[in-house]
Amino acid sequence: MSIATVIGVDIANLRKVLEVRKTGIVYHEDYPKHDPGPWHPERPERLINTMRVLEERGVLAKPNVVVLKPEPATEEDLLRVHDKSYIDMIRRMSQSPGPYTMLTPDTPIPRGTYELAVLSAGGAILAGRAVAEGEVNNAFALIRPPGHHAGRDYGGGFCYFNNIAIMIEYLRQNHGYKRFMILDWDVHHGNGTQDIYYQDPSVLYFSTHQSPLYPGTGSIHEVGRGEGEGYTVNLPLPPGTSGANYQLIMDELFAPLAEEFKPDIFCVSAGQDAYFLDPIANLRFCIKTYAEIAQRLVDLAEKLCNGRISIVLEGGYNLQGVPHAITAVITTLAGLTDIEIIEPVNPPPQEISETVAKRIQDIKKILSRYWKIFA
Repeated sequence: MSIATVIGVDIANLRKVLEVRKTGIVYHEDYPKHDPGPWHPERPERLINTMRVLEERGVLAKPNVVVLKPEPATEEDLLRVHDKSYIDMIRRMSQSPGPYTMLTPDTPIPRGTYELAVLSAGGAILAGRAVAEGEVNNAFALIRPPGHHAGRDYGGGFCYFNNIAIMIEYLRQNHGYKRFMILDWDVHHGNGTQDIYYQDPSVLYFSTHQSPLYPGTGSIHEVGRGEGEGYTVNLPLPPGTSGANYQLIMDELFAPLAEEFKPDIFCVSAGQDAYFLDPIANLRFCIKTYAEIAQRLVDLAEKLCNGRISIVLEGGYNLQGVPHAITAVITTLAGLTDIEIIEPVNPPPQEISETVAKRIQDIKKILSRYWKIFA
C-alpha cells in the first residue's frame, strides 16, 4: 500500500490542483462612469453587462479567479508613451465647461475623461504587473476607455491614451522584460499601437482587422521601419470573414512568429467587435471563436513564456454578445472547463475563406525577408 493511499491523497488530482492557472480580472467600479453620450457605441453597459454575466455564470466565485482593483496611472507612466503636450491637452479638455468637447468627430471628451482614462491605463498596468510578479498566471483588464487608436501625440477612435503601450513600457521599466508580442484581434486596426512601435524590434505587433474599415491603415505592406522592419505584421480581413479562419491564422502565421521571436509576455488588444452582430463592423466571428483564440494563446504562452498573458479590453459594441465573448476568453484563461460557452444568438455558418488563405501566403512571402521560419 502506498503512502498516498494511507493518507488518502490522490497524487494525480493533487498535481492537477497545483497546476491550475490563476487568472486576474482587473476592474474598477468607476469605469462605467465614462459616458461619451447616448448616441455613442462605446457605452458603459459594455462593462456593466459583462460583470453581470461573469457573476451569473459563477466565474467570479471560482477560487482561481481573482478580481484586482487598479489605481490611476501616474504622469510618469503616461510620459513613457505620450508627449507631455498631448497629455496636458487631454487634461485641459476634460476640464472644459459644458457636457463635453471633441477630440475628433467620433471621440468626445466628457468632463472627467482625463481621470477615467488614466484609471483605464492604470488597469492595464495592474494586469501586466500582476502577471510579472506572479500574483496570477494571466490577466484580463476589463477597462475603458480603450486605447489602441491613440498614438504618442494624438487620439481618436474612442481612445485617449494607449493602454497596452503604457503597460508594456511599465513592464520594460520595472520588470526588465525585453521582448513583447502583441496580438490585436480588434476588428479595427490599432494604428496608434503600430505607430508607437513601428521602429522598435523589441515589440512584435500582429494585427488582424477588417479592411476596408476605420482607420484605413494596416495593409500587408506595413511591416515596420528602420530597426523595426519586419516586426509589424498586418492581416486585413475582407468583410464577411468568419471566425473559422482564425485557427489557420494562428497556426500559419502567429504561432511560427511567436516561436521564433520568443516573447517574455503575450499582450493582447482584445476587441470583441469582430462578433457577427457588432453594429459598426462586418466580420462574422462567433463566441466560440474568442475561446479558440484564447486557448491557442494559452498553449503558446505555456510553451514560450511560462504562461504569461496580459489582455486589455479594446472595442466590441454588441451589448448582448460582448459579455459572453469576454466570459469565454476569461474562462479559457482560467481553465474553467466546467463553464459552458454560450452563443446568445445562433451564429452564421463558419466558413474558411480562400481569400484569407491566399493572403496568409502573401504575408509569408513578405515576412520571409525577416524571419527564418518563412524563408
